[in-house]
Parts: sequence; structure tokens; C-alpha cells
Amino acid sequence: MRDYISLRAQALLAKKPVKRGDVILTSKPFCTLLDSSVIGCYCEYCFVSFVKDRLLMRCSGCGRAYYCSEMCRDLGRALHWRECAVFRRRPNYQPKDSARFLARLIWVLKDGGEARVEKIDDKRSRRFKDLVSHRREVNRDEEQTRNLDSLMPDLRQLVGKRAMPTRDYLLEIFGKVRVNSFCLLDDRLTPIGTSLYLAASYIDHDCHANAFVTFFRNKLVVRSLVDWPNLDWSRVRISYLDIMNTRAYRQDYLAHHYYFTCDCRLCRDDAHDRLASTVPCGSCGSPVHLDEEAEGAVGPCDACCNKSFPDNLRQDYRRVADLTRLHLKDLNEANPDLEVWMEVVAAQEGLMHPLNLLRAKALDTLLMAIFVRQGWHTAWGLAKKNHAAMRHYYGAKHPTYGLFLMKLGKIELCNLAFSDAFEHLREAEEILEAGLGSNHRLVFDDLTWLLIQASEEKKIQIQRSLIYGNHFTAPSSCQQHAEAHSHAHARGRS
Repeated sequence: MRDYISLRAQALLAKKPVKRGDVILTSKPFCTLLDSSVIGCYCEYCFVSFVKDRLLMRCSGCGRAYYCSEMCRDLGRALHWRECAVFRRRPNYQPKDSARFLARLIWVLKDGGEARVEKIDDKRSRRFKDLVSHRREVNRDEEQTRNLDSLMPDLRQLVGKRAMPTRDYLLEIFGKVRVNSFCLLDDRLTPIGTSLYLAASYIDHDCHANAFVTFFRNKLVVRSLVDWPNLDWSRVRISYLDIMNTRAYRQDYLAHHYYFTCDCRLCRDDAHDRLASTVPCGSCGSPVHLDEEAEGAVGPCDACCNKSFPDNLRQDYRRVADLTRLHLKDLNEANPDLEVWMEVVAAQEGLMHPLNLLRAKALDTLLMAIFVRQGWHTAWGLAKKNHAAMRHYYGAKHPTYGLFLMKLGKIELCNLAFSDAFEHLREAEEILEAGLGSNHRLVFDDLTWLLIQASEEKKIQIQRSLIYGNHFTAPSSCQQHAEAHSHAHARGRS
């Protein structure tokens, strides 16, 4: 896997074929902010995480910023020193993160940021003035104008009345941040902050994207998900949202947050969208579309023409769909409520087709709830149930599907299904190396270690079969569960 991270390499890429997994852009941050909820866990400048052998140094002035080295402290001073002075005067002051980011950006612009240029290739470059603001749309959006008004008290404290921009220019800056900023992710793909990148703002959206964004510390890296005979920047696309959503949700989200209507291939695919709301045919098991807004009977089935569906099917579907959406709205992604999602999945059983979008989301959430509690045997059944849906919605080469395969491989490893684990982890490796890069921590550390374990266990299993022949019998399900539990503890100790 080739990793090009220099501007020179980017220029060369524009002149020769680009392979899937190649880095096509590396963008440096124009303005960044670490979320207040994770302060002390990451370096304020480069966002390296706290580790045992690298203690973070605390800012001697305000005590609110942490740095991994003196160099990062010096480099981060340009963004921090003004708010540091405010925090020293008001030790208990807790401004909103969005106000802090806007204040930092205002000072970056006043310190010469308007003149800064970031190259995309030999022919393209971006300045802050090139960023789209959608100022008129933002100004007509009452929710966003109220949001900006709520930030004004903090902005006056952080920027001061003399340095405060005019209302029109502040609205333009606010719009550019809303439309062009990126959510920063750490090396575990956990959201940790907000950043603005000039070069990366050039890339438009497509639900069926051909490029993928990752982060290496504070730098943004864009990798191609397809092969290009010649790289065409006018056709490079990334996705601004999770594509595992209905067309209506995606269109509404993009219109509300980015003020445009997506007309990509996926959004024009009516069959794909109809499959998101389906029930199983009682005769052949095929997916049958169910329109929640319609009335009357459901069906017939397109595959077998079956028309025998329960009279109350649409009403029952609406009830369970509303229950699922309610809990998805209040979802704690880091630690889903196990009992709640067991109830939701049980209510969906037999009512929603395996490729139903709400069914796939509920199974994935329940899988995460059980995964974090190391319920390997139950997790295995859920992962197998949801495998086809994850592949359908993300596609066979999407990094998110690769992460699912990595999780599935770990679950299979803990259930002593070593051959299946090895195959799924190898497939995940090929996908994630292209999307995240071979040097990403999830690939270089986590996935590599899982592959080593699966490979070694697979060899041992083959050796046992050769030694014992037909006399060798696989452990019972109870033995498998006990052995998997001991394997998990052994890996935890190592």
C-alpha cells in the first residue's frame, strides 16, 4: 500500500494513474479546537492521545490546555494565548466550544489568515475567501441565527468589542464554519474536536463516495476508494454523512446542514430506497416494500406474487418503527442500553426483513452493546444476522463495512471459529488498508494482532486435525464458550 503525504507526491498523482488506497490529498489545519469534554486526554496542538510513557504538559497560564511536547506548546500558542489570558482572568469561565472555535478563527483571520493559501495540486489552491458560506441561506435560517445570537456573549468575552467583526462578516464566517468544518477523529475513530481545512473544503459530497477522509493527528488525509486512470479532481467525492440512512433522511440532513439537494446515483436508486422499508414475505421470505404513509393491504410480493399478509401488519410495523426511531434518537453510541435494544430487536423479530434499514440499525446497536460487555456467543449470532445488511448498505469496499468485518472476525476468534475469523480479518485488512491506510492504529496495531492470533490458532487447529484425524472432535458449544472466555482473558492480560 502506497502512502503519499507530501505536496510533491500529490502533484505526481495528478500526472499518473491513482490506485485504490493511494493518498490523494493531505491537508493541514487552518483552525482547530479540541472538545472541552476531552481536554487532558489529547495534546491541544497535534491531538496525540495520552499514553503511559508520554505525560501531557499542562499550560502554566490557565491550566486548561495540555501539550505532548514543548514544540507543540510553542506551535499551539498562536491559537491559545488570547483565550489563555481570558481564562486566567476568569478561572471558572466555561464558554461554549462553538464560540471558542469562532473566536479562534476570527483571530487567525486577523493574524494574516486571509492571505494563507493551501495547494491541492499544481493547478488548484484554496484560500479562506474561496470557502462557500451560504450566508443568505444561513441568514434566513431562524434556528441558525438564534444559534449565532446565543454565542455572542462568549464571543464578546473571547474576542473583545474592538476586535469583533461586523454582523455581516461574522455571519459569513459562521456560515463557512457550518458548511466546511470537519469533525476531528482520533486513532480509534472517536470524535474529539472540530477543524477547518482549506484544501479539503474543495471536495464535494456524494452518498456513494469515491474517496474517504481520515486523520493523522491534526492532519486530514484523503484516500481514493477507486482506481483512476488519471485523477480528476472535479469528480472526487466524499460523503458528508453516514450513508446507512434513508434517502429522505439524507436529503433532509444535507439540505438543513449544507443547503443543497443531493442528486447522486444512490439518491436516484428507487429500488435501494424501497428496500429500506420492507417486511418478509410469508411465502418465500423475499423483501416486500411497506409504505408507512399508505393505507390498505400490504403486498403483493414481487418475487412470488403472494398477497396473504395480515390485516394489521402496517399498523404493527408503524408501532415498532416508531419505537426504533425513538430509541435511535436518544442513542448513547459509546454505551448503548442493553435491555432497551434487546426489547427493540425482539419487537422487530419476524416483522422486519433482514435488509430493513431500521432492523439493521437495531441489530448493529445491540451488537455493540453486547460487544462491549464481551458477550461473544450472543454477539456472534447477531453479527451473522446483520452481515448481509451491512454489506448491502455500505458496499463491499467501504471502510465502515471493513470495520464491521474486523469486529466480526474478533467475535469469531473468541468463539473458536478460527478459519472464519482469519478469512474475515483478511478481507477487513484489504478494505481498511485502502480506506484508513496501513499505518493507521486500527490497522497497524489492532487488526494485525487479531490476524496473528487467528493465523496461529488456525495452524494449531490444522495440526490437531492431522494428529487426531477423525478421532478429533470439535468442542461442544458450552466448551467453546468457556474456552473463548479464557482466550479473551488471556489476550487481555497480554
